[in-house]
Amino acid sequence: MSLYSNTLAVTRQYVSAAVGDLILSTPSSASSVIALDTKLRKGDDYYNEHHYRGYCYKGTAIGQEREVSDFSAVGTVTFAPAFSPALTTGDELEFHHIFTEDEYRKSINLSIDSLKDGKYLIDLSDETIPLVADTYEYTLPTTMRYVHRIITEETAGGSVFNEADEIDPRDWRLISSRKVKLDEDRYSVSAGKYLRIEGQSAQATVGSDTAIIALPSDWLVQKAITFLPKNKIESNKLDDTYRQALVLSAKEPRAWPNPRGRRVLE
Repeated sequence: MSLYSNTLAVTRQYVSAAVGDLILSTPSSASSVIALDTKLRKGDDYYNEHHYRGYCYKGTAIGQEREVSDFSAVGTVTFAPAFSPALTTGDELEFHHIFTEDEYRKSINLSIDSLKDGKYLIDLSDETIPLVADTYEYTLPTTMRYVHRIITEETAGGSVFNEADEIDPRDWRLISSRKVKLDEDRYSVSAGKYLRIEGQSAQATVGSDTAIIALPSDWLVQKAITFLPKNKIESNKLDDTYRQALVLSAKEPRAWPNPRGRRVLE
């Protein structure tokens, strides 16, 4: 189990809040072009004149971002172009006026990429590999970079993996490309049972709002700020925020390979 776990949506909200660019909204009524939220308490045309965009991070229109084209002081926001599918009551929105959702996502993924070189490894397990009669080589999951333990399922299809059924580390080895080889003389294959492969991987970049990020959020938020477009940083007087983020993100987090881990061969 990972020590940290946040969705892309939550991480983006942390970053946008840190730069003063976040309003959260849950409309009480909505359509393809209009959302009503009486908590949006500003004067007529405020949100369109300040170039706000609405982004749906949860609901029917998840993943879509639209410009605010009109605002009424009673809390009615009009979007252009229309959301498709339409917004519905209870959809959850973010409003930003400095950076776009795309810019936030790219800055978060650039931060993730900066740790790709095995600097921060995340625990990973896989239970999708079935044993096949007279077969001793199996392809490992594409994301796994280290393996430290393999357990044989107690009974076929039972999804129970006991420590007592761990395969002796002397009875398996890693071979290229991305395979584990079981010892034909020391290990008996029970066809139909599954293997539980335990190891570590690097955090993958994320695209959907529900994707999980298992990196320390305090560091990730500050690092993401340093990758936001510099021209917008300067034009919105966020230079101090940017400089502080450089300092706070300078010390990268570390999570090393398990002492028993073996490097997956490409």
